[in-house]
Amino acid sequence: MSSERKSGAVNQKAFDKVIRDNLSPEGTAALVMALQPAGSVPTTTREGERAIDEVLWFRDTLLDMIGVETFNRTMDELGF
Repeated sequence: MSSERKSGAVNQKAFDKVIRDNLSPEGTAALVMALQPAGSVPTTTREGERAIDEVLWFRDTLLDMIGVETFNRTMDELGF
């Protein structure tokens, strides 16, 4: 797996606003949970590595937006 990471969305402020306007903290936490296994997906091509890197960037960005404490609390509240 490549260690390359995108530094952020082209317009991070606009990206954050769209996420916050369209996803509840619960929905965001559920997405982070659903994307957790992406780091374990084996890839055999450079394109596959880039795709997984993008998914991991998205997961990490969402987690940064809500914070680990909120993520963990929300997972407990949702029963996951």
